[in-house]
Amino acid sequence: MKNIYEILEMIKPRPAMYLGQRSLTALDGFIGGYSCALAQNGIFYGEETPPFTQFHDWVARYYKWNESTAGWKNIILQEVGDEAKACDVFFELFELFKQRFPVPKYRVFLNQNHKYTGAIYRRICIDGIEKDLDPPKEVRIVQYTTDAGFYRFDVSQAGEITEIGYFETEKLLMEQVNIEFQVSLDEWETLNTI
Repeated sequence: MKNIYEILEMIKPRPAMYLGQRSLTALDGFIGGYSCALAQNGIFYGEETPPFTQFHDWVARYYKWNESTAGWKNIILQEVGDEAKACDVFFELFELFKQRFPVPKYRVFLNQNHKYTGAIYRRICIDGIEKDLDPPKEVRIVQYTTDAGFYRFDVSQAGEITEIGYFETEKLLMEQVNIEFQVSLDEWETLNTI
C-alpha cells in the first residue's frame, strides 16, 4: 500500500485525471478518503518524514496564521482564492514541507523520581471509552530543518512514538514537561548540536 507521500507524487503531474478536476477541495477529499480507507482496513505503512500530520500547522506558520484549526485546505484557499491555483500552490508548499528533516535536540528518560502531577490532561478516548495514558518512558525534543520551533515526541513504555505538539521555543517545551512530570532543565540530555 502506498503512503500519502507516494499517492501525492502519483497525483501531482495530472491532478484532474485522478480527482476529476484540478481542485484543492477535491484533493483534500481524496487524501481524507484514502487515509480513512487505510485506517478502516487496519492498513499501516511506515510514517512519512516529516509526518503529513504536521502539514496543517506548517501551512499556518508559513502564512503567519495564529492557529491551524482552519486546516491546510482552508488556509491555502483563503490565501490563494482559486481552487485550481490553490491545488498548484498545495504541491509547491508540499515540496517545501518535504524538504524538512528531523534533528533530535534533547531527550530525558523518566524514572521513579519524576512524578506525574496531573497538571496536564493525559487521557485518550477509544471506542467511546476514556482511559488515562501511562506516562512515557522518554520525552524527545526534535527540530525540523527550516522550522524555527520544536516538536515534542513521547516514547511509550512499549516504544511507540507519539507527537505531542509544536512549541515556539525549546524552553517552553521543557517547562511543560517540568509542569507535567517535574523534570528540571539540567536533566535534559543534549543529542545534537549544529
